[in-house]
Amino acid sequence: MRKIIYLVIICLLVGCKPAENYTLSIVHTNDLHAHLLPFNDHEDCAPDSECLGGFARIAAFMNQEKKQNPATLFLDAGDRFTGTAFYALTKSRFLLPLFKMMPYDAAALGNHEFDDNLDETISFISQWPVPTVAANLKISPREKLYQHIRSSVVVEKNKRKIGIVGVITPEINVLGERQISVMPIKKSVAAEVKKLKRQKVDIIVVLSHIGLSEDVKLAKAVPDIDIIVGGHSHSLLINDKNNPIRRAGYPMVMNGGRTLIVSCGLGGQYVGKLQAEFDAKGHIIGFSGDAMAMSSAIPNDAQAEKIIDEASGYLQGVLHEKIATLPQTYGYTEGKNYCSEECAVGEYLSFLLAREHPKVDAVLINSGSIRSMLSAGEMTYSHLLDFYPYDSPAVILKLSGAELKNYLRHGIAHYHKRDKTNELLQTFGVQYAFTTDNKEVLNVKVGGKPLDMKKTYKVLTSLFLADGGDGYPMKPFEDTGLTIREILVKQLKNEQNLRYKPQRNVQIFQK
Repeated sequence: MRKIIYLVIICLLVGCKPAENYTLSIVHTNDLHAHLLPFNDHEDCAPDSECLGGFARIAAFMNQEKKQNPATLFLDAGDRFTGTAFYALTKSRFLLPLFKMMPYDAAALGNHEFDDNLDETISFISQWPVPTVAANLKISPREKLYQHIRSSVVVEKNKRKIGIVGVITPEINVLGERQISVMPIKKSVAAEVKKLKRQKVDIIVVLSHIGLSEDVKLAKAVPDIDIIVGGHSHSLLINDKNNPIRRAGYPMVMNGGRTLIVSCGLGGQYVGKLQAEFDAKGHIIGFSGDAMAMSSAIPNDAQAEKIIDEASGYLQGVLHEKIATLPQTYGYTEGKNYCSEECAVGEYLSFLLAREHPKVDAVLINSGSIRSMLSAGEMTYSHLLDFYPYDSPAVILKLSGAELKNYLRHGIAHYHKRDKTNELLQTFGVQYAFTTDNKEVLNVKVGGKPLDMKKTYKVLTSLFLADGGDGYPMKPFEDTGLTIREILVKQLKNEQNLRYKPQRNVQIFQK
């Protein structure tokens, strides 16, 4: 009490400056997926076409922002790996020096950082001097990953402490022998936020790789979060209402303006730029910003361009090898740049796999493995790697009818009409319906006949799913001796100009 009286007297005599408001600038990326070069929906970036993105533009944009405002906070919300020929053939050889050029302060782990059994991730983040955060990832100290992951990090900008909490989707391929598990999202984040608050950190940013729908739930459940920088669902939040892939405005405003959510699509075509004004107590009192298009108006960073040119030269011979000529285009879900439902490109993929193994009863492939549509015309190895960039072996499972139905149930469990759902199954040989309200699977048929719950079915899928990827149950399997990609190359080369008419395998009852 005596100290308080002394402080009051001092303020009356010499004057005390009131605490000032604080403006935090954030530049953020998500789901870059190794898109070193600019691209569009058709993966056709001829000189006369307008493509967005490219690491050379992103590096130039970020470093200019850093120069103009050194106190800017730079964040990446995960999925740096997988998605193009660059990563499929060279892993992080060229990614690492490019990421080192960018002024990131913290990064989240994405589910695709687990695609190579973590060896590539550990190699990457051990050489990348940027804190990687994941509060809901429980890792045994015996695991090599343990020493590289934090639950949160505190960054100081203009003498103000910002707590950054990481969170990752449960949809990760964690091998059974690894002592790694994903803990409940809300509980983990709430505990970390509470810990930071006790440390007198009054600005909280969650760096999230759980998808926009889950970000909304998290914001409601943990209102002490000020800003969520999101990824995973490839949701583009942008203020241009005419943008065809716009999910909502930038930022999405939650909890009466106390929490902001931002996310900027796929592959670095857009980079987010947010300014949030806080009062002395760390409450948001104003904001502005948008998703900024990485167009040709942004000059390339010369150093990044040199690295990308080297990477392109390395891949040149392989990438331009012609595989087939496609007589038609196989696209995504209408109006989207991903398969949120059954889509033509997913069904075509399943059809090609079934042609290699005609004796299987069904083919099941997760939507998250499909990374681009297939356009009519010449298809090169580069197009194939952009479309399906994984080396996952093709395997055969023996599933009872009940187990097969449970697979379909798992695939729709997190379905949302407007969001990307990685585990949703693209099928061949299986037809079914489901409801959107209670997520029930109905009218399942295999080979045109009603599902027999006691019968054993032979199902072709990827080792990724058989090994527990996207949360599917781990199952014993028979190895076919070929990878999914090898089957695709073989079938496409053997069946030049093969025309396939997509069927209606999945019926959705919206409520």
